[in-house]
Amino acid sequence: MQKELLQKLFADAGFETPRVLKDLKNAKDFYFEAIGQVKMDQRSQGRVALVGDASYCPSPITGMGTTLARVGAYILAGELGRNQDHKEAFKKYETLMRPYVTKAQKIFPETHMGIRFRNAALSFVARPTVMRLIEKLVKSKTDDTISLPDYETILAQ
Repeated sequence: MQKELLQKLFADAGFETPRVLKDLKNAKDFYFEAIGQVKMDQRSQGRVALVGDASYCPSPITGMGTTLARVGAYILAGELGRNQDHKEAFKKYETLMRPYVTKAQKIFPETHMGIRFRNAALSFVARPTVMRLIEKLVKSKTDDTISLPDYETILAQ
């Protein structure tokens, strides 16, 4: 079904598209997926708290899924260790994670112009040299955007 969708969407695209679409029909290693984000008002209810993609999936485009999951797990575990009351721990977890998650999720544009710009930018960054440069820039912007609490005293108990 996905291959047929691509055949239909790009049938009149020209250049090398007919050749690519012909080869697509026989491709056994074809992968096609929709990209989405999880945005939630709260990450816990009762005695259950969500972490990782279930709570704040930023999308594969951001490259932040694993980072968010690890930071979230660290903070949630630390706050549960620091607070006797899980409700307080969940509240602190939310307070610490919300700004970091919001920043990581802002890669998706919401206007028509923004979507067009994003599509053009993604086409441009597909070049290996551009990709390496962007990786360096993104890494430098996200390395220090969250200050992790020190839970050392909890571990020592």
